[in-house]
Amino acid sequence: MPENDPYWKLKPGPPTPADEICSCKEAHPIILCYAISENPIRCTDCNLEVPSERLRPAPELVDEIASWREFYGCFYKLWLDSGEFENWARAQLSDPHSTANERGYVVCAKLSTLRPCYYWWFQDTSADGFEPISQCPKCNANLIKKFGKLVCEACSIIVAN
Repeated sequence: MPENDPYWKLKPGPPTPADEICSCKEAHPIILCYAISENPIRCTDCNLEVPSERLRPAPELVDEIASWREFYGCFYKLWLDSGEFENWARAQLSDPHSTANERGYVVCAKLSTLRPCYYWWFQDTSADGFEPISQCPKCNANLIKKFGKLVCEACSIIVAN
């Protein structure tokens, strides 16, 4: 935050620092994961950002990724705000049939044509009585441990364990 620039909040953010970009030698599967950044694609091994240049998605897919990021981000930011829409936003993020998640599954499936891709599942770890899920929110199958996380291979869902 430049102290002498009162307009910094309205300007584009800085590029992702090098230490936050995946430098894995191997092309690990990826995760479509909303983060408060421009790039929602992460490495399953190091959890760091995978630059889109490595995947080389078609321009149409880039548009879909960015559109999903913005759309999903609206719900995520309402949940973070902890205001009057927090519970509604949490319900949308937690509903496997919500439009935000349905759009994410579509983008994830398209990214899987470039590299195996999983969809990061939202869990409100700050909720009273939080218990991590052990079954897939889409198909109810038991999640298996993989990549240091829990995964449903059938639905390409991944969650923190």
